[in-house]
Amino acid sequence: PIMEPQWHTLQQIDTEYSADSVEWCPHQAFDNIVACGTYQLAKDDEGANLRLGRVLFYQLQDDHQLIEHTRIDTPAILDMKWHCQQNIPVIALADAAGCISLYSISNDEGAFSVSRTNNCCIDSSALALSLDWSSLCNADRIVVSDSTGKLNVLQATPTLIADRRWLAHDYEAWIAAFDRWNGNILYSGGDDCKLKGWDLRTECSNPLFTSKRHTMGVCSIHCNPYRDYIMATGSYDENILIWDTRHMIKPLSGVEVGGGVWRLKWSPNIPNILLAACMHNGFSIINVENDNDPTIIVSYMKHDSLAYGCDWKVMKKISDPEQSSKLCNNLKHDQMIATCSFYDHCLQL
Repeated sequence: PIMEPQWHTLQQIDTEYSADSVEWCPHQAFDNIVACGTYQLAKDDEGANLRLGRVLFYQLQDDHQLIEHTRIDTPAILDMKWHCQQNIPVIALADAAGCISLYSISNDEGAFSVSRTNNCCIDSSALALSLDWSSLCNADRIVVSDSTGKLNVLQATPTLIADRRWLAHDYEAWIAAFDRWNGNILYSGGDDCKLKGWDLRTECSNPLFTSKRHTMGVCSIHCNPYRDYIMATGSYDENILIWDTRHMIKPLSGVEVGGGVWRLKWSPNIPNILLAACMHNGFSIINVENDNDPTIIVSYMKHDSLAYGCDWKVMKKISDPEQSSKLCNNLKHDQMIATCSFYDHCLQL
């Protein structure tokens, strides 16, 4: 059993613009880098709305403090995902101008540098709301969901090319995610309260399934990286549902978290532990050791605004299997999480 963990704040950072996305770099040589994406509404001289953005790259120091290293100005950021291409960490950004941009990280005499390598605009009249890579390393595709309800598949080798686009949802397609175990299958969630599956080997004119188990918009999807067929979804209905993707008629179970579930992240370090950003109700860690009885083991309420972004730092791998069970019992010592919230423009470690 997992002991009661405590959640301690190590640092609070003012991101200036409203913060809505945070992602730790999973690459072992750069696993002390965390990126925070921001979204700021402003007005131009004529009074028209502008959506400004910025991505802040921080480096974790030995004293467990983050120091800002680089910032890049962008359109407002809605989602980001790291990836490893030919052993180089690349981060993909989805923005409010309907574009996907790729930035690579390189090591320059001990210091890292960030450079844009690629970008592709899918629809200048739409917001790119979420994105996902088809695999964790050397992926050949990216899926992007947008504010017109469409899904977009981009070829990612070597340049970004829009491959196909189709209407998946009646309203905003809040989230799209590849099946972690099958790069031909992807899942999407929309403001039409529907969760759908798609097979990219088909024309995608019909979904593999359509689920209406969530009663409000579906805004988060994540497949368990340790266990084939196990997937978590979250919704504005304040519920997380756990699924066996072979049987999408009904979920295995669910847990109510008291806020809309904007992001879900399975731990890369501990099987069956799930991190949730619950908008009006902070952040929660959920134990899903028993698929039929997910339970909240700890919540973090120290943000003063909408809890939008969260991610686990990838911890150094423990090769001794005897130790790996202790890692589960040691949730409070061995794990590091970054969270961010919107109107108080705050990143926390």
